[in-house]
Amino acid sequence: MDDPRPASIHTLSRRAALPAQPVKARKPHLHAKMSPDDAFRAILSDCLAQISANAGLLRNGRSAEGLHQLRVGLRRLEVALQCFGRAFGQPWLGSLRGRAKVLSSRMGPARDLDVFLETLLEAPAKGLDAEIFVSLRAEGAKARDDAWKQVHACLASSDFSVFLDDIAGLAHSRLPLAPDKRLRPLAGKILARQSKRANKRGRAARSHEEGDLHRLRIALKKLRYAAEFFVPLYKTGKVKNYLSQVKRLQDSLGGLNDIAHARMVLAQLAPAAHKNGNLRFAAGMVQGWYRARRPGQVKKAMARWDKLKSVPPFWV
Repeated sequence: MDDPRPASIHTLSRRAALPAQPVKARKPHLHAKMSPDDAFRAILSDCLAQISANAGLLRNGRSAEGLHQLRVGLRRLEVALQCFGRAFGQPWLGSLRGRAKVLSSRMGPARDLDVFLETLLEAPAKGLDAEIFVSLRAEGAKARDDAWKQVHACLASSDFSVFLDDIAGLAHSRLPLAPDKRLRPLAGKILARQSKRANKRGRAARSHEEGDLHRLRIALKKLRYAAEFFVPLYKTGKVKNYLSQVKRLQDSLGGLNDIAHARMVLAQLAPAAHKNGNLRFAAGMVQGWYRARRPGQVKKAMARWDKLKSVPPFWV
């Protein structure tokens, strides 16, 4: 029996032609005279478009890049809900952000295994006998198959569809949210708050501890997404210079995150390694290869952090 309820915009969009390729984020169509409410709704709509398009692609099969872009869309949405929720004084938006985090976490293991098998194994294995890594690749592929089942279960769940319908409803509502009617000052406050958080994380990262460096990476990711939301409101040259330095630092911190990811995946495969000497040997080689490169990566990351601090913020 057909569902008698009226279809939402998101539900109707799922019946349209599916994209052939992963869909990346696009710049929101903001302008300085737009109200904060309308800017928020425009950003929500763009995040929703990226998530829905990549979800449609993944429902037809696997795409490592499609999964990555879907999770990027969810993270951008998280940042928008957090930043605007606080700026608007609307704490209830935090519950939507929490739901986005849960959905993203359900798809995280598949993404981690995609990166491990398709990227992180390449450098340690270069120039070595491919036979050494056969068992490791096979066990990783088995774990990835299980993780992708979780992805497809998540996409088929009512949690996912209802969440996106809720975001679509909010994006198209006329619900007044912002106490301030000026967008540019609000954007400056949001960016200053994100920058302040990143600076705090950067000072802590001087410890070179993995957790502190990870928290700096997350703070920079939020700062970058927030900055990209508001690009149309500022001079292109200043924005481009600032974001290029943020991206360079993110690359270095991403290298450190790869080391942590490799270790995490290898720990996940540890039970099988206990029963397989070849797998255990390959896992040890990979872990040792990345561990040896960590000091150089930390040094590069902190040098780029110092460089970023010397670049004037474009929103001031």
